[in-house]
Amino acid sequence: MGIALGKLFDIVVGVIPVDLQTAVNGDYVSLRGCNHVTILIVKAVGTDGDDQTFTLQQATSVAGGSVKALETIDEYWEKEALTDLTGTGTWTRVTQTAASTIAPGDPSAQSAAMYLFEIDVDELDVANGFDCIRVNGDGAGGNAQLGTILYILSGLRYPNAPQNQINSIID
Repeated sequence: MGIALGKLFDIVVGVIPVDLQTAVNGDYVSLRGCNHVTILIVKAVGTDGDDQTFTLQQATSVAGGSVKALETIDEYWEKEALTDLTGTGTWTRVTQTAASTIAPGDPSAQSAAMYLFEIDVDELDVANGFDCIRVNGDGAGGNAQLGTILYILSGLRYPNAPQNQINSIID
């Protein structure tokens, strides 16, 4: 049986594993070769009160042309645990008024967590040439809190082998 990578989805790193106590700007990813992106944020245990906020932006190029907020996140999913996520098997749905941010509340800082939200390409301002997104972390807090941001592209326009995919990090 073949792998789904390149046929069903592609994975792009938005932020390599870093200390999220300092603000991070995710890399832009182009969505011109897909119709959907799942954004996965994974973070380690931090310190109480150092709650992170993550912001979704859209742009007209992977260089960050004409950046503006993408205010469509009305739900996200989370897994949180006070030590690690090995015993946390189910997701919890969180709803909010449509916004460009997710701001998981207490006990998010002192928990290991995964946050997941999804964007369809037609949520972007495609009429005005917006086809790229990125996620930024605000760097809340003064204590170490390791994390990473991944973009999982799906609904690929030209499903094929991984080596033949449209490059999502260039225009």
